Amino acid sequence: MKDDRTKRPVRPQWPAWEMTLAALIVAAGVWSTTLSPYYLSLDQIFGSTRFFIIPGLLALGLAMVVSLGEIDISLASTVAVGTVTLSKLSMFGVPIGFAAAAVVAIGALLGTLNGVLAARFGLPSLAVTLGAMGAYRGLAFIVGSEVGYTDFNDSYRWLGATRLFDDIVPVSLLAFAAVAVAVWLLMHRTVFGRYCFSIGLNRDASWFAGVNVVKIKICAYALASALAGLAAVVWVGQYGSARGDNADGSILFVVTAVVLGGMDINGGRGTIGGVVLALMLLGTLRNGMGLANIGGPTQTVVLGVLLVGGVLRPAVAAALARLRRPDNADV
Repeated sequence: MKDDRTKRPVRPQWPAWEMTLAALIVAAGVWSTTLSPYYLSLDQIFGSTRFFIIPGLLALGLAMVVSLGEIDISLASTVAVGTVTLSKLSMFGVPIGFAAAAVVAIGALLGTLNGVLAARFGLPSLAVTLGAMGAYRGLAFIVGSEVGYTDFNDSYRWLGATRLFDDIVPVSLLAFAAVAVAVWLLMHRTVFGRYCFSIGLNRDASWFAGVNVVKIKICAYALASALAGLAAVVWVGQYGSARGDNADGSILFVVTAVVLGGMDINGGRGTIGGVVLALMLLGTLRNGMGLANIGGPTQTVVLGVLLVGGVLRPAVAAALARLRRPDNADV
């Protein structure tokens, strides 16, 4: 007789780490409520999303690159190139639709250059993007200087500054949510995403299976930098200024979100959902630390500890799993 359990529908389950992140978000929110009676107001909660929208766009792009076993630490510099480019286009009165498309395209072009150097020529991605980080930052200073530009009209600031639904929900948050869903679908429901993870697990096996490894890597770098271009448009809207040092220092937050979200730094494993949850956790912690008047250096220490913890987590989990195996039990 057949087991009745075979007829039961299989219920989708979240990975354990994503459940852990969700619990930590709740805990961080409860902690934040003890710091200010105004924390739970909708205006404050939606306003605090500014802590993770721009780095969140960068993290979604970086997650695609990390799934391949690669890295791109030049994304923040690409944001700066994008903001100063917007300043020049604004000076000439270019409509925001064309200006935003141009900045996204320039970001994709810079990412393609990184991808070609890392994938086509086989150079270490860390070295390539470290050099690109300095080169693109220098380019941003050459184009925009340290003085900056603030004379953006309302159309240039719409994406980053406008709120909907009784002036509560930021348009930038809705844009981030749309991008997150799109990246999730791309990475978990398309052939491109499966190729990215398979390359991260075993590049040689993927190549022997007929996967165009070079093309996939270049596309991932281009998409990541295109999202950095979009982040530049949001930056101009949020802060109303463009300078060569825009987004400087944000790469620590971005890498921490990707690693803490469960993306294996060596490639091949992880979920976009985990990255989004990690962004929410880090944003909640940063908001709470701001309410507690915790200084920037201390916040940086917290991010560094979380980054190290995210890197160590897979190794610790594997060690614990080995200890729980029956063959390790005492006879």
